[in-house]
Amino acid sequence: MGEILTVSNLVKHYGETKALNGVNCGFESGKIYGLLGPNASGKTTFLKICAALIMIYQGQVLIDGVRPGLATKAKVAYLPDSNYFLDWMKVGDAVNFFSDFFADFDRAKAEHLLRELELEKTFPVSKLSKGMEARLKLAVVLSRRARLFLLDEAFDGVDPVTREKIIDIILTTFDHNSTIILATHHIDYVEQLLDEVKLLHRGKVIREIAADEIRQNNGQSVGEYYLEVFRHAKAT
Repeated sequence: MGEILTVSNLVKHYGETKALNGVNCGFESGKIYGLLGPNASGKTTFLKICAALIMIYQGQVLIDGVRPGLATKAKVAYLPDSNYFLDWMKVGDAVNFFSDFFADFDRAKAEHLLRELELEKTFPVSKLSKGMEARLKLAVVLSRRARLFLLDEAFDGVDPVTREKIIDIILTTFDHNSTIILATHHIDYVEQLLDEVKLLHRGKVIREIAADEIRQNNGQSVGEYYLEVFRHAKAT
């Protein structure tokens, strides 16, 4: 289907710290990717650049051939690892905010996801537990009809039963004209979702491989492959 996201020689510094150190990779439409790596490997910085939240960097990032910015925000749905709802909001206000802000927001899908994830529209956002907050973020982000979904530690704080429900929702509603990038260090949470994985270490993509190749040719789970690669990476 062609690449929705192409990254060439991407470098990002924070002072003297190099968060991304020459990233080269591409992401095709119709696939779910795992962007996997330990903490401080550069995953969040990478997603923020793609979401046009970080605009100063070296190298090239293209979404449908266009640099991330105002022109790409309508194509990109970003779920950060931090809370972005306002304390005065109720769950229903958060849905209304997304509906007003994004023309591609599917309110019917949002209503369905709220029911599936057991979120009451009258419940105050300020009183949400970490797990409920994670459910709400997923509900509003997944209700967009975006081309590229960037999900940063989407399952943190979500209990196992809800996690399985969310995974089922993603698998059954995934639009094969879109792409999902799941950035996480919890590989076991997302294993069954993944078509391909990219392993990020010290700001570089050190491995790119299809999940089925890992399972069939290597005889490993994605999690086992991850541990093997990073044991070697830390030793070198």
